[in-house]
Parts: sequence; C-alpha cells; structure tokens
Amino acid sequence: MKKKIGILTSNFFDPSGQRLIYGGAERYGIELSKLLLELDFKIEWWQVGSGWQKELMEGVMVKSIPITESPYETMPDLNYAFLEKAVDIDYAIYFVTFLAYPQVKEKSISLSHGIYWDYPKFDDIIGGERNRQEWLRRLRIALSGPEKIVSVDTATIQWVKATWTGLEHKFEYIPNFVDLSKFNSQGRTPVLAKKPIKVIYPRRLTSVRGINETVRTAEIMTNLNPNIEFHIVGRGHQDQVEKDLMKWSSEHERVYYYWKPPELMAELYKEMDIALIPTKAAEGTSLSCLEAMSCGCVVISSYVGGLSNLIFDGYNGLLIKPKAKNITKSISSLIGDPILAQKLSKNGINVAKTFSLLKWKESWKKLISEVFN
Repeated sequence: MKKKIGILTSNFFDPSGQRLIYGGAERYGIELSKLLLELDFKIEWWQVGSGWQKELMEGVMVKSIPITESPYETMPDLNYAFLEKAVDIDYAIYFVTFLAYPQVKEKSISLSHGIYWDYPKFDDIIGGERNRQEWLRRLRIALSGPEKIVSVDTATIQWVKATWTGLEHKFEYIPNFVDLSKFNSQGRTPVLAKKPIKVIYPRRLTSVRGINETVRTAEIMTNLNPNIEFHIVGRGHQDQVEKDLMKWSSEHERVYYYWKPPELMAELYKEMDIALIPTKAAEGTSLSCLEAMSCGCVVISSYVGGLSNLIFDGYNGLLIKPKAKNITKSISSLIGDPILAQKLSKNGINVAKTFSLLKWKESWKKLISEVFN
C-alpha cells in the first residue's frame, strides 16, 4: 500500500481558493509534489481556507481549514487542526518552518525558504520586544520538532547556529533549483549585442522584492537612454496592485508590465539582457535569479538572504544595496562595458548548472529515504 504524506502550508491558493499564487515557494511545492509522486507516495496539501478542496494536479488535492489567526506570526490552531484532520497520513512535511509549532508528526520534515524576519518592520508586526521573545520561543520549538529541516540557503543555518547552538544538526542545505532542460542559453543572442537593451524584473510585485526601486529605476533610465526598455513581469497579491502597475506602465514609454506563467518564462529570458533581483528582505535562493542566470541574463542582485549563495560579485553578476541609484549605476556600468557584461553572462550560465533540478531531486530523495523509512 502506498504511504501517504500530508503537506501543511499557509497559502498555495489564496484563502478563497479562487487564485493560485505563483511565487517561488509555490513553484517549489509543485516540483516537490511531482517528485513525491515519482517516488510512489500519495500526497495531499492542507492550507488556510473556508473548507474548500481543489485539485492541484492529477491525484493531488489541496484541502483547506477555516483558521486564519496567526498570533506571534505562528499558526498553532492550523497546526493542531492539520494533525486532527489529516489523520490517515504516514508522514508530514511542514512547508514553512513556523507551521511546525507547537507539535509535529513523528516522522516529519520542515522547510525554510529563507530568513523572513529581516524585514525592517517585522518588529512592528510582532508588536515589540516582549512579543518578539515569545515569537523566538515558538520558532525554537518549531525548529526542534521535525527530524530534519531543509534550508534553501546557508544564511538561515548560520543564523540558527549563532542564535541556538546545537540546533544546526537538524538542517540539510538543499538550495533551490533550475530546470536546465527548459532554462538554458541555447539560441540566445549575446547580451547587449543588439538594441534596444532589455531589462527584466521577474518578481512578485511587493516592496520586499524591490518593485518600488525598480519602478524608480525604470523612470530614470528610460529618460536618460532612448535605447533601453524595462519589462516588469510578475503578479501582485491583489488585483489592484496589478491594475495600478499596468496604468503606470502605460504612461511611460518603453516600460511594459505583464505576467507570464512559469513555463513561458524561459523564452522571455533569452530575449533579455539584464535581470533585476533587487530583494530588500525575506529571500532564499531565488528561482527567478537562477532561471535568469541560466538563460544568460546578467543578474544585478542584492546580498540579502541566500542570494550571495548564487551570485559572486564581479564574477557571475553584480551584488548591490537595493536602492534605485545603485541599480541605475550598475545598469549604466554594464552598458558601458559590454565585455564585462558578456563575461558575467557566461559565468552565470556555468554557475547555474550547479543548481540543476536533477541535483535537487537527488538531494531530496536521499533525505526522504532517511526520514520516511
């Protein structure tokens, strides 16, 4: 009989169940689901919602639990309800670390998609130092429960090791991946070899991902350089955010806003010269960074979270503080030095190969065989 894995997340769909969220974590979840099916497990996802059920892919259901409260940035009621409702599961995966609080299935794995508490207003969200101490207490319990924790970056492991010496043995470093069969540089023109020069921001439309700095950069650079255009390609958490950005882009020449599903992004990257990953907080090893790099784009990124696991400044991309003036300066420097840009592009392609989807699968298979035995 097939063994069954229950996966608890906060949101795969939005709580209404009407909108599938297409971020890096959700795409990770789809690949993880595929892998578990390949390994002959039965799987089901659980998340916040009103009680609806939806099919994520053939044979994989997403079931919702009508719980929304998140005291101290944790969801203990969702945690309890998952263990009560998913009674027939053999193993559990907690898709976000804090969901493993306060208790876990005996054979379980949790995931860390990167440090998310480096957001400048996180302390305000928590509600002061006293609440922060309670959040830290809960986080430590969440990290202590599962047999193993998969971390997509080394920044999280280093933070835990410095904060709670002795917990680092729980962690397995398995960085994010790129599907080299789809995201590659075959058939692309060398960067900056033709005009207009194309810059892409392939990210969620959120402040922590650097959308505000990107918008300002686009305004500055399209005014300065008639041979440059900006493509902002991503979704917001609300329809209104997308509508506002569409209106703004229509008022600026050579600035375009649209959205494409992940399977169509590879060909788009091959048309681009420079990719902006100007994250300000809450980042792991970005899928969009890896995919853009694998397709030959020159990546301008920030040294936030796990991005420094992917980009080595001056070798396969540029690392900067995520401010509009720095992004503008970096783009200008690449335009002024196409030989450097082509070197960064070539090295980026080679570095991306070390983060292949096949390697990611093998790492996960080994971990699953150890924990779900």
